[in-house]
Amino acid sequence: MIVAICTLAAIAVGAGVWAYVTRDQTEPLKAMNTCNEGIFSSRMEPLERLLSPDSSYKPAWSRVAVGSSFKISCNNSTSSGAVNLVAEMRDGSRDDWFAKLHAPSKVSRFDAGTEAVVWGREAAIYVECRSHTEASSYTAGMAHPYLAVSSRASGSAGQEEKTRHQDLARLANGMLFEAEMETGCQGTFATPPSDQPRVHD
Repeated sequence: MIVAICTLAAIAVGAGVWAYVTRDQTEPLKAMNTCNEGIFSSRMEPLERLLSPDSSYKPAWSRVAVGSSFKISCNNSTSSGAVNLVAEMRDGSRDDWFAKLHAPSKVSRFDAGTEAVVWGREAAIYVECRSHTEASSYTAGMAHPYLAVSSRASGSAGQEEKTRHQDLARLANGMLFEAEMETGCQGTFATPPSDQPRVHD
């Protein structure tokens, strides 16, 4: 039986800032016991294939949102591996985003956001946001706001190559949906992501 060792608790750490922390408690592994039920609803298979959760499985969710700062992260770990998801509002160009990835020259791509790439054990999505006057308060003071979303496997996670890129793309796409709902990045209603974003060369 696969179990998760956590529940989520929310604590206010400052005006407009919320941090989510974990507490030990054994629960069956299912969407409501992962970092965020919305991200993983109907998407448990990619996480299970990448991570092979066991009795040491533990998720940790954090959210920082104040002023023009926005960052959410979701770390899913076992004693031997981890899958980490991050979404963050940044200011800069597409080239700035890509340079920060430290990706190889040859990557595969998938259909999400403005641009999305996957290589090795990492997937990343770039989404251009509308200006502050057109959309979210999180873009205030930013000349070129964008959302940077990533999913990354480490340790023993994601060693199976056959479905790894597809699974990482699918989880990153779910994290993007959560970030777009919270930030209003593109100034339009966020639609649920495709369960299978198409990965191609």
